[in-house]
Formats: sequence, C-alpha cells, structure tokens
Amino acid sequence: MLSPERREMLLAELRAKGSIRTSDLVKLLGVSDVTVRKDVDDLVRAGLAQRFHGGVTLPRADDGPARSGADVPLQLGVLLPDSGYFRAVLGGVGEAVARFNARQSLVMSRYNDLRDMAAIRSLVQAGCHGLVLVGPTDEDGYALFPDELLALPVPVVLVERRLDPDKVLDRLDHVISDHVAGARLAVEYLAGLGHRRIALVTKAVGPTKRRVVDGYQRARRQLALDVDLPVFEVPQIGPEENGADQRIADTLDALCRQGVTAVVVHSDPEAVMLSQFAQARGLRIPQDLAIVSYDDDVAGFAGIPLSAIAPAKRAVGSMAVDTLVQRIRHGAAVPVRHVTLQPGLVVRDSCGAPSRRRRPLPIPSEVF
Repeated sequence: MLSPERREMLLAELRAKGSIRTSDLVKLLGVSDVTVRKDVDDLVRAGLAQRFHGGVTLPRADDGPARSGADVPLQLGVLLPDSGYFRAVLGGVGEAVARFNARQSLVMSRYNDLRDMAAIRSLVQAGCHGLVLVGPTDEDGYALFPDELLALPVPVVLVERRLDPDKVLDRLDHVISDHVAGARLAVEYLAGLGHRRIALVTKAVGPTKRRVVDGYQRARRQLALDVDLPVFEVPQIGPEENGADQRIADTLDALCRQGVTAVVVHSDPEAVMLSQFAQARGLRIPQDLAIVSYDDDVAGFAGIPLSAIAPAKRAVGSMAVDTLVQRIRHGAAVPVRHVTLQPGLVVRDSCGAPSRRRRPLPIPSEVF
C-alpha cells in the first residue's frame, strides 16, 4: 500500500475515533511499527495530528488548523522554470506561503525531464509536506511521468500542467490558465474592430502552443473569419542565436503578402520584435497592422505598447498553494480540484484602428 493511502486510512481512523494507539495502527495498516511511526511523523509535521505516549490523536480544538505554523511550519516544495511568466506565478506562490506562515523550498526547472523528476524526488526526501509543480511536459502540454507523480508520498498540485486524461485518471489537483479562451478573446476583440484577416504567430514549441492554436482556430470558425491563413511558427527568442530574428522577418513578409491586417503573437518577445521590424519598414501600428501579444510579461514596455492577453499568473500561484494546504490538512475529505482561470485582455496602443482606415499591408522590398 502506498504511503498516501496509508495516510488517508490513518486520518479517517483518527477522525472517527479521535485517537488511536500505535499498536492498533500497525494491525489496521498491516505494516511495521517503524513505518507507522514515519507516517505519524508526517501528520504531526503537517499539524494534522499530535502524539501522546503510545499513540496519536487529533490536534486539540484550541490549537486551530495552523498548529503546524506555530510548531513546525508547513514546508512546501516548489519546482518551476525561470521565466518572466513563472516569476509572476512564483510571486503568487510566495504571497500564499506567507499567508499560511509556511516555508517554501524552491528548485528551478532545468527543462530536462529526468533532472526535473530527480529534483521532485529530492524535495520529498528533504521533508516537504506537499509540492507545487511546473514539471516537464510532452509536446501537447500534458505532464510527463504521471505514474510517478501519482505515487509520490506527499500531496501534489500541478501548475499550468495537467495529466493527460486519455492516459490516466487525473487524480492530481491542478490550477491552470484557459489558454484556449485567451486566444479566442484576442481574436474576438480584433474581429470586433473590423478585422477579418487575423493571423496567429506562435513559438514552434512549448506546452501552451497547442491550446493557443486551438482557441485561435475555434474563434476563426465561430466568427466566420478568413480561414485560408496558416499558423505561422517562429523559434523562441532566447540568449543564443537560433535564427528567430530572420524567421520573424520572413513571417512579416508573409503577413504582408497575404493581406493580414491584425496578428496575435505568442509570446511577448516575439511580438515586440515583430512590431520593431514592422515599424522599421514604415508600417503603422495599429493603422496598418494591429498586434495583440500573448502573456503580458513585457508587452507594455514596447516602443508602441502592445495590447496583450494576460493570464492571471499571480492568482494561479496563490490558488495552487491554497489548494495544496487544503489537501495537506484534509486529505481525501477534499474533492480533487481542477481549477481553470480565464486570462484577461489589456488594451494598449497596438490595436483599435477604425476599420474604414484599414488597408492591406504594403509588400516590403527589403528583407531583414
């Protein structure tokens, strides 16, 4: 029997009886005295139980649910990548951790599947009572290693990740942004301004890509917009030269040739560069080309501030910690939570030109 299952049985017995002797727990759980003591230690550290000589009992009512904060604070493990997007998520995590008088152990994702799983196991071995994870994903954005995640001996909340429901019953809590809705919101806003030839430029890889493309395609069909445009893919802009500049310049050429008047760009760095190239070629933003970025990390700092779809990143982080603490304190008594937050739209200067002024983009003669 896995440790999480033993813990739920132990908590159920405590809730039913109020207290129980260690020897009775050995019989009930069918494990050794040493194993029972380790499980009891986990509950005591989490503030869910108290020891007495020869057994364990529920915390006294006057201790309150935050007993672990007064004695041994909740220790929450956090794994996430180092990016502007997830730094905002981490800000929300930190706010919630402070609210619970807990502590956090942060490990940065290395974008390496096996090393990330090793980091997750190290957080468990370090004594964390629960984990907030932005772990490795497959190309469709689903969390890798679902069996290992489900078998971890402490509660787990996935952030901007979820298990593939076609492969396994998703019994892990998660808090995610609805990127399908976010992409639809961008297209619907641009269509409301009179645009019909709305393109999508997205990074060639990334866990969010599939859902952004899905939302874009759905909105185009629903609004009966021009659907002959392909989805344009560019490399993610990074510290190393990878041809992203040239690909974005080539994409701008293609947008001009195909009469595009508005574009959704995932994500901010690529949108800023596209805007810079367009202005260098004499194109007016938003009169010739309206731009909506996706993520809103740095979109507002562009030369012409970019309108952007803004996922509720801090709220995602805060809600993930709230969910994790509830799971640590109450176990299976709390239903599995699959929380989805819709992004918002921040309107700035890069879109909104009246449709009567809109004209096809001039085809540029020079190539960057």
